[in-house]
Amino acid sequence: MISKLNNKELDQKIKSLARAENRLLAIVIEHIKEADRRRLYLDFNYPNLYDYLVKECGYPGGSAQRRIDAARLLAVEPKLKAKIESGEINLSQTTLLQKAFRAKKVTPEEKRSLIAKICDRTVTESQVIISKELDLKIKATTKETHQKDGSVRLEVTFTREEWESLQKAKDLASNATQTNDLPTLIKYLSDKFIKQKVGSTATVAVKKQVLQRDQCCQHKDPHTQRLCGSRWNLHIDHIKPKWAGGTDDIENLRVLCQKHNHCIYRQQSGVRFSS
Repeated sequence: MISKLNNKELDQKIKSLARAENRLLAIVIEHIKEADRRRLYLDFNYPNLYDYLVKECGYPGGSAQRRIDAARLLAVEPKLKAKIESGEINLSQTTLLQKAFRAKKVTPEEKRSLIAKICDRTVTESQVIISKELDLKIKATTKETHQKDGSVRLEVTFTREEWESLQKAKDLASNATQTNDLPTLIKYLSDKFIKQKVGSTATVAVKKQVLQRDQCCQHKDPHTQRLCGSRWNLHIDHIKPKWAGGTDDIENLRVLCQKHNHCIYRQQSGVRFSS
C-alpha cells in the first residue's frame, strides 16, 4: 500500500512513475502521428483528428490539441519522441512551437533548430526563445472580451519592468491574498488603493451630498479668506482628521482640490507625528 511507503520510497516511486508516464506519452504521440498520416479518423466517420481524439478516445479538448501539435511536430523531427520520453520537451512547449509555426512560415530545418534550442527550458524561457528566433510581432494592444456572466476576459501586454514589478507585488502580497492568482492580486491592490483614496467609512451617498453642496475646493487663504474655488481633481477631506476623532458626518466633510488636499494632509501629519 502507498501509505506504508517511507518518504524515500515514495519519492523514488513517483519519479519512476513519472519516467514511465513520459515513455507512455511518447508512444501515444507516435501512434497519433500515424493515425494522422493515415487519416484514420475518416474510417470512424469523424471530419478531423481532433474530433476523433475527443469523441472516440475521450481526451479533453486541450489535451487532444496538445497531442496533435506534438504528433505533427514529430512528423518533422523524429528525435522529438526521445526528447518527450526523457522529459527534455513537454507538450506545452510543442504547442508553443506549433502556434508560432502557424503564425509564421518556417522551414523544417528551422523547426528542428528551435526544438533543440528549447530543450530543458521552462515554458517562459521557451516563449522568449521562440519569439526572438522567429522575430514574432510584439502584441501591445489591450483587448477586453465581455462574457455572458458579466466577467471580462482581458488580454494585456506588460513591459519587462511592469511585469517584474507585478511579480514583486504578488510576492509581497502573498500572505494577504493566500494565492498566486493574478486577478486576485489586482483586486487586492485595487481595493487597497480605493480604500486609501476614498477615505475610510464615509458612504458614497454622503460624499455625493458633499460634492453637490460644495461643488469646488473650499480651501481659504488664512489671510485674505479668498476661496480657492478650483473644480479640478476634487477630493473629499475630513475637516477634523479621523485620527483626531473626526467623524464621517457631512458637517465634518468638505471638498478640496488635489493640491490643497495634499497640503492639508502634510500639515495634519506634521501635527500628528510631532505630538
